[in-house]
Amino acid sequence: MSLFKNMIKNFLFLFIFQNCIAFNSIRFLDLPERSLELNEYVLSGTDKDKILLISLEGVISDSRSTGAFGIETDEPLTARIKEELKKASKDPNIKGVILKVNSPGGGVTASDVLYRELLSFKQMTGIPIVALFMDTAASGGYYVSMACDKIVAHPTTVTGSIGVIVTGINIKEGLDKIGVKDQSFMSGANKNILSPFAEMTPEKKKIIQGIVDSLFERFFQIVKNNRKHVDEPKLRQLADGRIFTAEQALKEGLIDKIGYFEDATQVLMSLPTYKKSIGNDSPRIVTYTVYKKPVKNFYQTQTINESLLDTISIKLKQHTEIKFMYLWQ
Repeated sequence: MSLFKNMIKNFLFLFIFQNCIAFNSIRFLDLPERSLELNEYVLSGTDKDKILLISLEGVISDSRSTGAFGIETDEPLTARIKEELKKASKDPNIKGVILKVNSPGGGVTASDVLYRELLSFKQMTGIPIVALFMDTAASGGYYVSMACDKIVAHPTTVTGSIGVIVTGINIKEGLDKIGVKDQSFMSGANKNILSPFAEMTPEKKKIIQGIVDSLFERFFQIVKNNRKHVDEPKLRQLADGRIFTAEQALKEGLIDKIGYFEDATQVLMSLPTYKKSIGNDSPRIVTYTVYKKPVKNFYQTQTINESLLDTISIKLKQHTEIKFMYLWQ
């Protein structure tokens, strides 16, 4: 019954919220003004050489962010980062990239797409990439970072969560008790797999677990290819979905250094693939954004903060979408 109570509470909340909007009781800030092209902003440095800062923040998805009423708020993360890499590949002054990661992970495919885009960029340009972990760099956030040459984590970072999850609920027994029956028509016995209204049979469990195991193995092999100094048996033990502090991750070989932005810059510039121009010891740290409001420092995000509409939308859609995720929950 608690499920039905939560559904009623959600609908009541939405009803009240809609009426607040109708009577102008809630006002929203205007979205930042955007331009058609990516704008470059210099954060620091004076030399000709540039180091590009790319932000990977929030849940990794290839969908455009939308609020509860379908209001579009931002470009898909995958599309934005691809465009930034494309612009960087055309600038001969870009000597390196710092990927600032603050993400619990996200969709399996979106994470894999970003990993491939970063890897392709490195192979095409020869430009090195260093990941800098902020608050969280877990699951898909860690997966994407495997395309980087080195990983630096803040002292307070939480990382790891190497694994796959698909979530769902089953309310069949509850519906049976109150006399509600599912009237779905299917072309096959497994067409309603993971449906909340159908019994989870041993065959269905085997199918889903097989997919999870296959996606996990891909994750594991990508980590193995990047963390070559970690023995495979040990890496298998670490890849059980657990999370790590920065100190624990460094001890286990999952990251390369603990430090801050300045440390990540030094690590990047020390890589053999970093082609420094003569006398360029103070490269310009630059970032790209479509927003016309200037970016003034490293800690500013490159996306719109999650709005009240987004929060409500997430609450209402919880457990209603079936999706395989590289996500720490």
